[in-house]
Order: sequence, then structure tokens, then C-alpha cells
Amino acid sequence: MGENEDINLTDEPETPEEAAVEARGFSLGKLIEWILSNMITVVVAVVLSVVVSFFIMNSIISKKSEDVYKTVKITPKPAPLAIFMLDDFRINTADIDEPRFVRVKINLAYNQGNKQIQNELVERKVQIRDVVLRILNRKEKRDIDTVEGKERLKEEIKKEINNILINGEIEDVYFDEFVIS
Repeated sequence: MGENEDINLTDEPETPEEAAVEARGFSLGKLIEWILSNMITVVVAVVLSVVVSFFIMNSIISKKSEDVYKTVKITPKPAPLAIFMLDDFRINTADIDEPRFVRVKINLAYNQGNKQIQNELVERKVQIRDVVLRILNRKEKRDIDTVEGKERLKEEIKKEINNILINGEIEDVYFDEFVIS
């Protein structure tokens, strides 16, 4: 049996080193096991990082939003303007081909805290009406028939009236009625 001792008929390794080499060899099961064990920790780490990053960014964004809301101050609305009503205006337009008739009710708005302008408007009512009549008499239908034309007319009336006032200015001109026929 001396010669047969050298031959190993079984699959078992003879030495522990040979067993370690054989264990280190390629095995699909061991590779899958290694990937799963290491990938699970990597996936868990990535998911945790994303969740933590989301909450941190969300809190930063909400703090910035709060800062914006805290710094914005609401300005108080101005007090309503006082109204000075002029009588109706009934005039013919400057149209040559076909004269048109205009009926307008105009109100002048001014700062209600300025009592001097209120008195001046009352005292100069006839002069103010004359200014408005001269302006309206120069206009043709096409000049005042559009929204833009009416806005330009308001600005012109406001400018001309403010040129004659001494104790303040009117803030706006309102048309209560505006009919062109």
C-alpha cells in the first residue's frame, strides 16, 4: 500500500492550504452572495443620503421662503381721494364732415387732506369748466372714441387744470358719463 498512499482517490484536499486555495476559487453562488451583501449596504446608504438631503434642502428652502415673507412689508393703501363734481358738458366735436355731439360728466379727484384746493376748485369752477370746454371743442370723434383716446383726454384735462391751480393739484380725472352721438 505504500505506492497507493501517494494517490488520493477522494476529492478532499490533503492540506489546509489546498483547502483555502480551493475555497478562494470562482464560485457563482459566492459572487452573488458577495454582491448582495455589499450592494444592500450601498443601496441603503444611497437611499438614506437621498432622504437626508431631501429634508435638509426642504428646510433650507422653507427658511428662505419665511425670510421672504418676513421682509415684505405691506404698504398701507392711500386714503380715498375727494371728488369735485363738474356739471355736465354738452358740446359739438371738431369734426368737419359730420359734426358729432358729446355729453360728458367729469369729476376731479384731489387729496382730501388739502382743504385749500377744495376751496380753490369751488372758487374757480367757471374757469375750470372753460378749460375743459376748450379742450373738448378741439377734439374730433376719432380722438376720443377709443379707450386710449379717453385716457389721453383725461391726462390733458388734468394737466391744463393743474396749470391754473395755485393751492395744489388734482390727482385724477374721472368720467362719470361719456356719450358720443
